[in-house]
Parts: sequence; C-alpha cells; structure tokens
Amino acid sequence: MKTIKLQTYILAATVTLSVASCSDVLDTDNEQNVPAHEELTSYAALQATTANLYSRPWYYFHKQRFLQLGDCRSNNFYISDGNSSDNTAQATFNEPKENSSLGFAWGSLYNVITQAGYVINDYAPFCVENGVCSQTEANVCIGEARFMRAMAYWYLAMYWHDVPIVDDATKIGTEARANRFEDVIQYAISEAEFAAEWLPVAPYQTGRASRVAALGLLSRLYITAGAWAKGEHFSADFPKRVLDSLYEGDGAYVNRSSLAGFYYTKAEEAARMAINNASAGGYGLMDDYEEIFRVQNNNCKEVLFAVQVVPGSSSYGLANELQGYFNYDDCLNRHYGRAWSTYAGYDFCVAAAQRGGLNRNRGNIFVHGQTYNYLYHEMDTCKIKGEPWKVNRNKTQVAVKKQVVGGPIATGGVAINGNSGFCTPFLRMSEVYLNHTEALMGMRNLETTSSQNVLQGVNEVRRRAYRMELTDGTYPGDYGTRGDFNLDSLLLERRLEFFAEGLYWTDIVRRSFMGESHLRRMVDYQNNRLYEVEGDPTMGCHRLHSYKYTADDDSRGFDGTLALNTDDAGAYKISRQSRPCQHNVAEGAWVHSDAVGNADNIWSMIYPPVETSQDPNLLLEPVPFDFSGIISRKQALKH
Repeated sequence: MKTIKLQTYILAATVTLSVASCSDVLDTDNEQNVPAHEELTSYAALQATTANLYSRPWYYFHKQRFLQLGDCRSNNFYISDGNSSDNTAQATFNEPKENSSLGFAWGSLYNVITQAGYVINDYAPFCVENGVCSQTEANVCIGEARFMRAMAYWYLAMYWHDVPIVDDATKIGTEARANRFEDVIQYAISEAEFAAEWLPVAPYQTGRASRVAALGLLSRLYITAGAWAKGEHFSADFPKRVLDSLYEGDGAYVNRSSLAGFYYTKAEEAARMAINNASAGGYGLMDDYEEIFRVQNNNCKEVLFAVQVVPGSSSYGLANELQGYFNYDDCLNRHYGRAWSTYAGYDFCVAAAQRGGLNRNRGNIFVHGQTYNYLYHEMDTCKIKGEPWKVNRNKTQVAVKKQVVGGPIATGGVAINGNSGFCTPFLRMSEVYLNHTEALMGMRNLETTSSQNVLQGVNEVRRRAYRMELTDGTYPGDYGTRGDFNLDSLLLERRLEFFAEGLYWTDIVRRSFMGESHLRRMVDYQNNRLYEVEGDPTMGCHRLHSYKYTADDDSRGFDGTLALNTDDAGAYKISRQSRPCQHNVAEGAWVHSDAVGNADNIWSMIYPPVETSQDPNLLLEPVPFDFSGIISRKQALKH
C-alpha cells in the first residue's frame, strides 16, 4: 500500500493566514523538509511540523476530489451530455477502475494520516525526551495531529467503509489489511477525543484546530456511529471488545441494544459543548452566509477547520485551484481558471428555489438577475472594468458561486492565475447546530418532531438562510411552527447548507445506515422513485437532468430571479443513471468481498486498483482493530 509507506520527512510550508482581517499566522520555513531531530530545538520548531498538516497533505483531496466524491456522486452538480470525466463516473455510480478521483482522494487522505503520525510517534516524543518541551506542550501538537487523523479517517470510512488503520506510521509494513468500519469510526472518535481534551478552547494561531473544533468534529463522528448503531450494524462483540475498556469509569457500560443511545448522547453533548464554548473560542455563526466564502474572510468565526492555502502562491500544494472549475463569466475567468461543464444540478436548483433562502442561495449558486457588489468585471473586453457583477439572465444553466471569489480587483490582488487564495472550510459551526438537532432526535428515537427545543439548532441555521426575506417580512417560519420536521427535512437542510462542500453524499450514506427502511428510502431517492410516487418529496429528487434555464418562466419562481422551465418537454431531458443504485448486501457481509461485489453496495466505492494490485490483502475480509494501545494510552493520561 504505497500511499502510507512514507519515510521520515514531510514537507513544511509557509502557511500564511493573514489575508486582510487575520493578524495571526501559521509560519514555517518555506519548502524545507520537516526538521531532522537535531533541528527540533524549540517548541516553535515542533509547532512548525504541525503547520504542514493544514495544507499540502490535503492537496489532492482538496483539488476537486472531495467535490467529485461528495457532490457529483450526490447529484448536486449538473453533468453535461457526453461528459466522460471523473465527475460523470461518480454521478452515474459507474466509476471506472482507473478513476483518478478515487486514487487521488485515497492517497491524499493517507498522506494526512502518515504525516500526522510522524508528529505523534516521532517528533513530539523526541522533543519531550530531550527536554525541548513539556509533555503538556507536546500534547497540544499531538492533539492537532490526532484531529487531522480523525478527519481523514472519517472521510475514508464514509467513502470506502472498511479501510486500514495506521496507528504508528513509523512502523507500517509493506502490506495492510482493512479494518472494520465500526473500528475505523471508533478509532477516529478516540483521536478526536484526545484532541478535545488537549487543544485550547481558542486556537493558539488563526486557522489552527481548537477544542471547539474537535468537539464539532466529534459531533459528526458520534452521529455517524449513532446511525450505524440505530441500524444494528455493530458486531455483537463490539461493546465488550472495545467500548467497555475505552469508557471504563465513565458510566458508559453499554450493550448492543443501547449503542445508538450511547453515541447519540455523546453527539448531543459534544455539539452542545461546542456551541456553548463557541464565543470563548472566537467562533459563532456568521450573520451573512455569503460572507463565509469570501477570501477576505478566510478562517472567519464560523470556520472550525479549513484547508489552508497561501494567497498569491504558485508553489505546489499551497494553492486553491477550485475557482477555475466553477467560473461563470469570461470577464472574470480568462486569467484565473476556465471550466464550462460544471454547474449546479437541476434538482438542487429546484430545491433551492423552493426552500433555500435567498442569502444562502446567493452564496451557493449565481442567482440569475442578482447583482454581486463585491465581484467585478476584471477585463476590458466585456463590460466596464470594475463594474459590479450582475448575473446574466440569459445563461442556460445555473453556475456554482461557492469557491468563486473574483480576481485581483475583487480580492485586493490576492487571487492569481490558478490560486484564488480561499481557505476551503471542511467543518463549520452551522454543521454543529444541525448535528445537535440530529443527535437530539436520535437520543429520543424521533423521526418526526415539532419540538422547538429539538429544532433550535436547525432553526438558527434556517433563519440565517432567510435573512434577506426577514427584512421584507416574508420569512416562512421556523420548523415546528409550520408543520412537523422529519429526517427528510434534515437531509434537505443539510444539502442546502453544505452544497459544494463535499458533504451531501456522506449525509445520504449516514441516513442509509439507520436501518432497512431508511436504506430502501435512500435507494428509492437515488433512483428517483420517490419523485415518481410522491410528486414533490421534501428533500427533492435525485436524478440526472440536462436542463435549460428559461428566465421568463415563473413555474419554479425564485424571488423573480430564477426559474426553471418544467413545462416545455424540450427544455430539459431526463438522463437515467447508467447503473441504478441497488442494495443486496447481506448483513455481516464485508463490503469489498468478491462474493458480494461492489455493484450491490450503495455506500462504498471500489478501492483504487493501484492499491489492491500492490496490496491484495485489502480484498480480504476486514479484521478487528486492536484497541489495546489506545486503551492503555487513555488510561495512562488519566494518571
């Protein structure tokens, strides 16, 4: 498994976070090898080794792969006819064996794990043993590294289900055996629990991980485990084999029947603690959704973790190249990237038009007819250079706004060709609010609710989405006051909130974990049966459309600015997925077994062939992970 057999060096980078509003920086020497032991002469040198974890190891995952696996696969993006790219492969559940999105994502995530492992198992212990820093100081850096591993393993588990756990990157052999999904999630939880215990409430430098960020990540991990437990997928020996020892003395003796309650309770507690400590950590919901995604607001108060890039840099691994995939207008994109085939998906636009909220929609997509006063025409060839950007009503598809920050005029010279300078959020406070609602529903075994206590988190997020309508007195009301809220409502709200952030596929997967009825509903949703039966399901439809926007048709009106023509049969055509979703996996069967076959499994992608060719053990039945080292470490830290 070549992607996790790195040696004793990682690359350090100048990770400058001081774009306009930021005063603190992550600052290390540019493009050196990580210090050899003789160079680790100060605590600052140890901190420099963790700075690298925020940037280059994530590069290939950040370079469109998280969007291909998270948004293309979940039909958030429109795929043009005849497109044979990785986008199409993911959107049609038909990824070819050499699909680059799989290989690059896998390799990048294991790069994060490997490089974090050297901080944990090599650099930090060396510094403590040689009096460079105290164990307490080292634990802060270790906490950052464990936070990164927890995040990377969550993605790996949600994409590939059973994956190898590498606890000590300095001792990894030439072959790796996959571990069970349940162990991968619990391992990530244990990593994030360490981070939550040792990281400061507020980040010690802007952009660094913090206790609040770790708690937010824990809320994501716990609800994932809660959904797995709700569907009764944990093996019978898991509580005794793992949980009893890990949580000994915490009043957490559990058995299989109570696992869902255990994890959902943990999720509620983590989300509540993150929300209650947010202001002390310098966090909170931004008042304006659009403002989260401007380069001037990099690492704003809502962002708990973002991939850090260096504005103005053209160095390998230090740039954000995503603006080029979504640019909308020649007047912007000649010098800053060019892509014409990636637009918002038809059914996402319908959902946004019906239930999105104008402020949130303006941050997600370029709403036709709207003016963006902070984006400008950057060239002399179209309109007056420097004129605010009004979205052309004659475009035939709806463009993606998120990740588009503008050129030099709009960004004060920050954006350059191939690098927007935007630090992409992978974890935000709004997710913590939605996780809190989901956790409360899980704790109380609710699938429908009108309780304002349960819905407080989701309504906070929804009010912001509708802040522009609020000023006109036309806000449609909180959930719970205008009808019951259910798991379909939650899935829709998450789709609208995290569009083009790589999360929607993982939300669908988590819902499918909750039991056979939920799995069947997700399969029907993906195969468009809900739309055919229910007409207008709460969470929208899930099918591939080629569509044409028609500005004069108000049948799907969106504040008079966006309409999708659904009356003219020639305005769009339905393109069925080339391989429908199926579910034939027997309980207890492992995901990548030849006997089961990947085609029968909706939640797992194939392992990258380059990995299985070099490590055939990946195709063997996954094995339990030995948690004894984690248990011993946890017990030692208590004393």
